Amino acid sequence: MSGRKKWLAIGVFLVAVISVWGFRHRGKTEVLERDFVTRPVLLGDLERKVTATGRIKAMKTVHVGAQVSGIITDVRAEFNSRVHRGDVLAQIDPAIYRAQVLEARSNLKKIRTQIVLDRLALKRDRDLLEKHIIAQNVFDQDQGKLSMDKANEDELVAGLALANANLRYTTIRAPIDGIVISRQVQVGQTVTAAFKTPRLFTIAQDLSEMRLDTRVSESDIGDVREGQRVTFRVPAYPDRVFSGQVIMVRVHPKTVSHVVTYDVVSRVSNPDLSLKPGMTALVTLHVGTLRHVLLIPNGAMVFRPSERFLKSIDMAAYRHKTLVFKIEDNRIVPVPIVAGATDGRMSVALSGALRPGDRVIVRDRLGQDRKSHGGFM
Repeated sequence: MSGRKKWLAIGVFLVAVISVWGFRHRGKTEVLERDFVTRPVLLGDLERKVTATGRIKAMKTVHVGAQVSGIITDVRAEFNSRVHRGDVLAQIDPAIYRAQVLEARSNLKKIRTQIVLDRLALKRDRDLLEKHIIAQNVFDQDQGKLSMDKANEDELVAGLALANANLRYTTIRAPIDGIVISRQVQVGQTVTAAFKTPRLFTIAQDLSEMRLDTRVSESDIGDVREGQRVTFRVPAYPDRVFSGQVIMVRVHPKTVSHVVTYDVVSRVSNPDLSLKPGMTALVTLHVGTLRHVLLIPNGAMVFRPSERFLKSIDMAAYRHKTLVFKIEDNRIVPVPIVAGATDGRMSVALSGALRPGDRVIVRDRLGQDRKSHGGFM
């Protein structure tokens, strides 16, 4: 065999060996890729979000009570009644309070008559004192009586004003323009305002603009600012997304079961009156955007391959670390990372040996097929 033919045969042999090795290598890789679902690591932007629950309320709500006690004789406002400021909502029996006004007025007339008599007596005593007919102390006593009766007059004037005020309070009027969302009184009911003001009506000023109160945990409240966009859903309209804007972050904490939260107030437009006071909302606060960051799917951080794929890996070395797994050189490779902000689907990889384009495993196809078929036969 000539030298040229010899080298040609060697070359053909090497090509065959490489082809066989490449076929097997590719075959193993394809088997792994068939066993698992992978997603690429991306370089992009992440919108930071904070999720919480909230409650829809009227922007301004006034609880109307009673300042005097008595029997309700008339109720003029019902649920959903539109009222204007000054409209009569209910009437308390005014009979007792009218009698008190008459009594106070009569007492005032009496004291004023007494003052007239005191002045006449004082004038007469002054003339007698000048003629040395009476002693000085008699004149002084008459002068003191006049001063005392004037003080009593002031007291009775105040009493009459109080009686008139109580009489006016027997008529319950609307303090603002709005809609009655609650009525807790009936004709014939007795209201008692001695210790606590009874709540008779609740009036919402304007339901075309609502308030969304959201309880945000202390771990997320540092990212929330006034002016940020808010989106939310309510159970009544599951396919509709409502939006609003943060107008206040209250500094007062609320602690329930050792969990500290803060109230975030948002303004929400409600032109079609779809939203109603008391509705529960699933709220998303859009707190900012991170630009040009490395993004990994959240499913990759919770996926763990079965033991047969981890036989050659010392998992003890990765204890207490967040791991993702990728396919590299025919094998599954664990990659420790430090995860940052998330939008619910993707998370920022703050550190780790991942690069854009790497494909990380999010689940195994066997488990997916098992779920889709409802289990093995």
